[in-house]
Amino acid sequence: MTESKAEIVVNTILDSSTRKEMTLYAYVIMPNHMHILIKPIICGISKAMQLIKGRSSRQVNEGNFWQKGFFDFGILTEKKFREKFNYIHFNPVKWGLVEKAEDCKYSSALAYKVEYEEVFYI
Repeated sequence: MTESKAEIVVNTILDSSTRKEMTLYAYVIMPNHMHILIKPIICGISKAMQLIKGRSSRQVNEGNFWQKGFFDFGILTEKKFREKFNYIHFNPVKWGLVEKAEDCKYSSALAYKVEYEEVFYI
């Protein structure tokens, strides 16, 4: 994914959060996929993903920009939430794209000052 396309995807996700369509907890845009941790507000998860993928596809101007469907995971415990939250932010480190999670330009990690697999809320 090019930088300009990644910026479009990030802006689309942030816009959906600003519009109060969903609560956004974490995101990362990887070279060939993305991870987001959201809680839809005005619709179900399928519709929320349709909004994000549809809006970003139109802006990127590529009809087949996204694969069909998506993988969702219901989070029922705080422990699982923290696990997924950290997984999202540390995915670029695991892939060797950055040394520290907060160095990833297309991630919410910097907003949380993520270091050493712990979250520090400021």
